[in-house]
Amino acid sequence: MTPFLALPALTAYLRRAGFAVRQADVSLHFFLEYLLTPERLEAMLAQILERPADGMSSTQQALVRDIRDRRDVWTDRTAQVRRFIEDLRQEAGFFDPERCIRAQTNLYRLLRMASLSWFPTSFTFNTFQHPGIEDYAGMIRFCDDRQANPFLDFYERTIPDLVARAAPRLVGISISTTHQAPGGLTLARLLKRRFPDVHVTLGGRHILRLRDAFEKEPDYLPEFAHSVVLQDGERPLAFLLDRLLSGRPWDDAPNVGFSRRGKWIETPICGHEPLPELPTPDFTDLDLRSYLSPVPILPIRFSEGCYWGKCAFCSRYDNRRFMTVPPERAVAHLAELHSRHETPCFTVNDDCLTAPYLAEVARGILDRGLRLDISLWCKPVGAFTADRLDLLAQAGVRLVRWGLETGHPRILKLMNKGTRLPETLRVLGDASRAGIWNHATVIFGFPGETREEAGETLRFLEENIDRIHSSIFFRFVLLKYSRIMQRPEDYAISEISESPSPFGSDHPFVCREGMDGAALTAFLEEAQTYRLKDLYGHPFWYYLRIREYLMLYVSRYGLDAVLNWKVSPGDLVRYDKGSRIQLFFERPADVPEKILDGICRLVELGGEVGLSWIRENLKKAWLIGYAVEGERVVATMTHKRPLERYRRRIEEKTGLNLDGYLERGYTAVRPDYRGMGLGDRLLKGLVARSPGWKIYVTIRMDNEPALRLTARNGMRLAATYINERTGHEIGVFAAGAAA
Repeated sequence: MTPFLALPALTAYLRRAGFAVRQADVSLHFFLEYLLTPERLEAMLAQILERPADGMSSTQQALVRDIRDRRDVWTDRTAQVRRFIEDLRQEAGFFDPERCIRAQTNLYRLLRMASLSWFPTSFTFNTFQHPGIEDYAGMIRFCDDRQANPFLDFYERTIPDLVARAAPRLVGISISTTHQAPGGLTLARLLKRRFPDVHVTLGGRHILRLRDAFEKEPDYLPEFAHSVVLQDGERPLAFLLDRLLSGRPWDDAPNVGFSRRGKWIETPICGHEPLPELPTPDFTDLDLRSYLSPVPILPIRFSEGCYWGKCAFCSRYDNRRFMTVPPERAVAHLAELHSRHETPCFTVNDDCLTAPYLAEVARGILDRGLRLDISLWCKPVGAFTADRLDLLAQAGVRLVRWGLETGHPRILKLMNKGTRLPETLRVLGDASRAGIWNHATVIFGFPGETREEAGETLRFLEENIDRIHSSIFFRFVLLKYSRIMQRPEDYAISEISESPSPFGSDHPFVCREGMDGAALTAFLEEAQTYRLKDLYGHPFWYYLRIREYLMLYVSRYGLDAVLNWKVSPGDLVRYDKGSRIQLFFERPADVPEKILDGICRLVELGGEVGLSWIRENLKKAWLIGYAVEGERVVATMTHKRPLERYRRRIEEKTGLNLDGYLERGYTAVRPDYRGMGLGDRLLKGLVARSPGWKIYVTIRMDNEPALRLTARNGMRLAATYINERTGHEIGVFAAGAAA
């Protein structure tokens, strides 16, 4: 969807040093020029129809059945693939909400279909899985397996011509994620075998994590490459190029690892190139208009390291080297890229920039008169004041991915993020009021976290949906250089295993407390479903998939408009929140069990009533009113038969006679549906369907919205009393005399 930053950053540095450099995004060419074409997809479709589904997962088998049962639908999709791609590249299609999400959805459907041609491989634009890649031997088998490797034919068709035209002395392959490793290593292996005079080196964030595996099994590196760059790549690559071009030995290049006669060798680490001295990234020989967005979205980086460096789960724990590009130079980079590539859109890739620094950058952007759209990663700390957040919004910040991680105080303390939940809520509220979209990252499965504590995080998200506009859930991964790995006893970890694969970064562990692996898997499956259906109710942003796309939509339509959009999952029709609400008034026995579950959750979310007997009391109620939109209950109100002991307690405190009354209660409206008049509509509907009944309701006297609703509907204050448990003044309101 967007280019990676590593290649343009290195290209700029090497070109400034006088080297001739050519960069290519082979992933872009693989997906959009090789794979997603009508002819190739139709051939795959025919192949899948003839292929047995033996050994496939239930999901894959269901997909095969759907292809066989609806061949005409899939044929039509393959025929329209170019239109889906162009809808994402052109403004008219991209900014039409339904065309945009339908184009994306259909492209992902086609990718899942294409994966079946290389079963057991499974992939999308940014994910890749193959069960046989468990070690280097498995990776080598995959690289050479034409039936399972989707990249091999593409590379054999395109790479020889590319190498012949460029005549390189060195080819560097950047592998930034686990999912890029199979494709990147297939390319490296092909290059090394086909072009013995070309030095192949590997780099990138994920390659750094493979260092220990190469050290343990050094014989495998020569199967793929001559060397790997182990730290920052600027100086090592310049050194390698200088030695290779001059015909001198390269094995004393700094920051490099390689294998020689079965032994792993690492050269000394040299000082890194100071970040402020690096040139503006050079994207010039990437075809930016070919990416799937109507305008180029360029990544950029303004820092290295982390100014906090204390998060217990992070592999940067205790990393003291933190450096930023001076604000004025950061603004100059943005201005240069904005002018050179005619794009206002940037995603700032730094994990953790300080609020004062970002405020300085924002002032520089405004002083230059730049009109930009920016997304950031930030930590929600108090330094993000309302004034600073307003300044960021004025400078073009449309979306911030906040490291929330958890909504439970105990887990947050263990994580040692340096944030506090009340402060976080204030920051997110101020950001939302400034028009910034707040996207929260959440980690489940932190060592010792119980299911109840994880559930509290879900509740935290739901209670604060007015300021936490979207979220993504991650499963906790134990990383090698984290504080938890260094001091597992502090986190009740009793056993840590080696990563099951050299290509992974996780270390399986056993914890004496909290959820085990199976319980966490079950919770996450439920939580992901809950996030889509119940927490957010099929929001438009979920179907956009890409956070950079969301940034563009917030810029075009504004936060409130995009936040208001829902999607019907069956036909992918966009509609406005509240436009499809249905009201129901039913006897308890007629309320579907799933709806009753939703009513109970909504009442619990309100937090104003005791939770022990909600379901039991609802089943004994006179009449239940509720509002549904999509698949979830968004408001509810009930006419209950009050328990006699409860009614008498009120009568004793107030002197009222409530015999023969129904009690109006269990009133709750989802936070994101308040202000739509649902409480008033439910109240009137219940009253109209309860003829002959006298009604009373108890309300805290500081609950202004409930007091206004009650007054509008003709109920008067009959008495007050003090709730001895909470100390609140409670009003008893009745329709008709209650004395």
